Amino acid sequence: MGNILLSSTYLMLILSCVESCFLLRSLYVIVPEIIPPGYQVAKVETVGCDAKSVQLTVKDPSFTIKSDGAVVALKSVSVGEGGRIFSVSAQDKSGRERKMEVHLVRSTNLKRHRRGQGSLNRSRRRSYEDLNVVENYEGSYPKLIIRLGSYSPDSRYWYFIEGEGVNMYPTGVFSIDRDTGDLFLLKAVDREEFQEYDFVVRAFDKHTNVERDEELPLTVIVDDVNDNAPEFVGPLHFTVPEHCSAGTVVGVVSATDRDQIYTDHVKIKYTLVSGSDMFTIHPETGVITTTTNTLDRELKDNHVVTVKIQDMNGAPNGLFATSTATIALSDINDNPPTFMKSSYNVTAQENESEKLLLRIPVQDKDLINTSNWMSKFVITKGNENGNFRIVTDPQTNEGLLYISKPLDYEKTNDVQLQITAQNVASLNGSSATWQSIPVNVNVEKVDAVRAGLGQKISPGILTRDPPTRRALTSPHTPTTFSQLFSQSPGREQQTARSVSFGLLGIMTVLCPVVLLLLLFLVLVFFCLKKREKLQLHDSGDTGGIPLKSNTEAPEDSMAWE
Repeated sequence: MGNILLSSTYLMLILSCVESCFLLRSLYVIVPEIIPPGYQVAKVETVGCDAKSVQLTVKDPSFTIKSDGAVVALKSVSVGEGGRIFSVSAQDKSGRERKMEVHLVRSTNLKRHRRGQGSLNRSRRRSYEDLNVVENYEGSYPKLIIRLGSYSPDSRYWYFIEGEGVNMYPTGVFSIDRDTGDLFLLKAVDREEFQEYDFVVRAFDKHTNVERDEELPLTVIVDDVNDNAPEFVGPLHFTVPEHCSAGTVVGVVSATDRDQIYTDHVKIKYTLVSGSDMFTIHPETGVITTTTNTLDRELKDNHVVTVKIQDMNGAPNGLFATSTATIALSDINDNPPTFMKSSYNVTAQENESEKLLLRIPVQDKDLINTSNWMSKFVITKGNENGNFRIVTDPQTNEGLLYISKPLDYEKTNDVQLQITAQNVASLNGSSATWQSIPVNVNVEKVDAVRAGLGQKISPGILTRDPPTRRALTSPHTPTTFSQLFSQSPGREQQTARSVSFGLLGIMTVLCPVVLLLLLFLVLVFFCLKKREKLQLHDSGDTGGIPLKSNTEAPEDSMAWE
């Protein structure tokens, strides 16, 4: 009897020490980076506690906890990348204090807390078959998933769950009836957001509140439905050379689907809605190829095709998306430069050098300012003596024909050149050839006006004195004037003006000289006469004529006169 009484006493002591109030070990809550004052961050729930006597306290001065378990921020709180942790305590009339850690997680760090971020004690587990729920379930909620009462047939236990979908992100997805162990789905789930949920079921003795030694791990797998249309991935801009052969690869259209892999939900079929007359697309790989070799950049440099991607391998009930792909044609040198005239005639004076004779424009349909467009001119005939050279104007793409060595009229008065227009790049993808045109150069003899007015023209030698000097040299030369009026109208006027200005200069100089000379001659004449009279008077020679005295008055003054 003594032993039985002692055992009963020990049992009473043990029962008096069992937990009568239960609190979760941890709670993970998703919060913004800055928590404003008055923001409710969490709701603490107790199990088996006397609601009237339980006292809840929070161990962080930035927060307060209300009697219903709501944790509210007292001021603005900043949550760092590592989150923020504080504890909540619960104490009922038994006097024992239970603590729970509240983990505040920033919304930008959800992925860090998706798996295994709780402080769940997962030791001493026994396996349990995985459960399945269908995403986007359209029925009524809560939806019963499984009845866990079979876990304890004698119904001696009440049940509690914690983990993902319960007190860890995303919270509020599952709940359990503590008395029956019925597990419920509380709202629709999205497989693309969360593919499975891991949590544990904990069982407590209804009479002693003592937890069983084993935890029951559960995994709820979300079954996929085809609720995501395929999406295009990467750029839809491709380039292919013009006149490429049929079957040339243009590019690859890439697509993705968020639904479950290895199912028809992500099996995509590619089709061309437009542009199939020149292009085709592989239905499984999305590779676009050409179907013709007539693509011409000079006619159309960009082609726009519409691509359709559809899951369920293109089945009518598959989801689809469309977009446009741009196919640009790169240039090849399939167009030679063409002349704008069939021939040219030009006049060149003999004895001139380094003078621009002719500008030769060309047209080219290839891409401007590329080697396929830039011209290169070659003198293929008539320049055996090297009297000419031709270069390309980089601004206008014209050919510039120059005299590089003086021409001699006596040797030749007409030169027949042939100019060929090429490109910097070789011709490609075309049967066309380089074009050529004739250029006739007439050599003009330098005449007397250009050689110098009034100078004697020696055989084979022409002088090139300035017009003023030619006029002053011999303005009266007949040959000069006949040659003067044989010039073109413009040159006649210019030469006449030059001769007029020369004669005017001569007259301006000679007139004063002639006047002075005449005046000098008159003075000399009078001086000689005066001297002669003086000499006759001094010698008394009257020349046979009687002279009367000046003192004697004439007898008849009128007769004297």
